[in-house]
Amino acid sequence: MEENQNQEINQEIPAAPQPVENTVVPADVPEPVSEAPKPAKQPLPPIDGERRWYVVQTLTGQEERAKAALEQTIDSEGLQNRVFQVLVPMEETIEIKNGKRQEKIRKMFPGYVFVEMILDEETWYLIRQTTGVARFIGTKVKPTPVSEKEMQRVLKQLGKEEKLEVNFEKGEGVRVISGPFRGYTGIVDEINPEKGKLKVLINIFGRDTPVEVNFEHSQRIG
Repeated sequence: MEENQNQEINQEIPAAPQPVENTVVPADVPEPVSEAPKPAKQPLPPIDGERRWYVVQTLTGQEERAKAALEQTIDSEGLQNRVFQVLVPMEETIEIKNGKRQEKIRKMFPGYVFVEMILDEETWYLIRQTTGVARFIGTKVKPTPVSEKEMQRVLKQLGKEEKLEVNFEKGEGVRVISGPFRGYTGIVDEINPEKGKLKVLINIFGRDTPVEVNFEHSQRIG
């Protein structure tokens, strides 16, 4: 399951606060500010070293601004041969509210930006000095690269189909609002997020009968 995979990856990446209103800004994380872009610089020569993915921490909700600032640093400092990709992993979800499908895009790792680069003293320093970047994830003396296995899971998830966000709980009451059982009410017995379906126990002729209902054809009661 994708959720379990993200939990495994998060063993390497410390938990970040979720993007909510009135989020408290950590004192050691600089607030991104607008700066005049520096002119582009001729690319520095390639260097020997292993090309790996690293993670930098930024303000939750400011990941895209930090990504733009990092890309500007790459251009202005001529790091094109040393820093190759800047990524804010996003995923598409569908939330069912009142029987209506709402498409949403959400960040897989709020508060973090992934950077593919060859690490040396110069790239480490320039990335750390970029507006909006708090720190690299790793030890006090050296960033820790994301393992190949975990990074492949992240990249694989980015190419997967949209996933349904489950807003139902086993044992709660729902009303069927579409399909052959429209108007019936029942109790959720099973939830299948992979197929986007519920098994609902509906009283038919005095007996609880399990019927399969799509998420979007169901509405929570109460």
